[in-house]
Amino acid sequence: MKEELKILWDNGSAYDLFTSLYILHRPDEYGLRPSWAAGVRSRLPIHLRDALERAQRVLSVPLPWLYTLPEPKDAAAVMEALKAIPPEDRLTKLVFADKVDQRSQDYKEFLLSLNGMQRLTARIERLIKSFHPHQTTITKEFLRSTFEAWANRKQFGVDLVLALEAYITSFFQEEEVRIAPALSQALENAQVLFRENDLLTVLETLSIGVRMDWVKEVSNLILAPSFWGAPFVIFDKLDEETGIILFGARPEGTALIPGELVPDELLNALKAIADPTRLRILYYLRENGPSTPSQLAMILRLRPPTVIHHLQNLRLAGLVSVTVSPKAERRYSLRMNGLDSTIYLLRTFLSGD
Repeated sequence: MKEELKILWDNGSAYDLFTSLYILHRPDEYGLRPSWAAGVRSRLPIHLRDALERAQRVLSVPLPWLYTLPEPKDAAAVMEALKAIPPEDRLTKLVFADKVDQRSQDYKEFLLSLNGMQRLTARIERLIKSFHPHQTTITKEFLRSTFEAWANRKQFGVDLVLALEAYITSFFQEEEVRIAPALSQALENAQVLFRENDLLTVLETLSIGVRMDWVKEVSNLILAPSFWGAPFVIFDKLDEETGIILFGARPEGTALIPGELVPDELLNALKAIADPTRLRILYYLRENGPSTPSQLAMILRLRPPTVIHHLQNLRLAGLVSVTVSPKAERRYSLRMNGLDSTIYLLRTFLSGD
């Protein structure tokens, strides 16, 4: 780890504005009931719902841009900042923020060269893929959505603001009131943890089992809580020296869906261990120790994408931990305290405590 690593703390519901949108469009990946997610999306008029869906395919959670927002970092700050940017420049600012590294500059220059007079060709698809580190995970849908957004970026910018306004009015303005106390408490708890433990241990605790070795490469690390992101972490780099991590801020036993009785952690864990392939993965991790998806795929005689899907579900349930290292495949380990937590949650739920 670099000497004198500086920790910067941040907080604001603006992060959850985009995180919630990301998860509402991928409910299965995050253990969210698809019918409820569809119900939230259906509150928007059809044309704005479609605009938001298109935006989600290319935007993800724009951490570097969100960090630049003024206090308070809430939905109103997001809208004020976006409206101050010309529509044709909104996509560029959201994706690249203030990044100045050569790879980002080259990618931005290429994307800005796309226009509505062009059509998506195999050459353009190859160029888009070439700028992504995990090229094997890039889908045709992502390539098409990326091309269409950048080739028509002015309309994209106009539609995005209208769709975000509708989403905030129909759902998020009430949601950010609900999650605000949890964000503040999570930030306070994390700061206490940091005073008592080393950084990697704190990050592994906050992320429920993710060991992020890549933080050894940065000089500055920004930590911010996210209610909607729990139990996962979302991370990015502002530049070569500065990383940013969103850590989970949802209290144990609190469901993502307002008013839901069954805790998300319990439901996700029970779903995870009800699958024979996932039980085999847990067994092999206990027998063989930390393993990569490729190694597990060979043992189980399954395709790596299938194994990764199962590992994602086990991570959601807190039953495996993962080590994320620069330029290396992720390594997964059995997380026995996750199993203990599942048993405890089940006993607590059934006893009514």
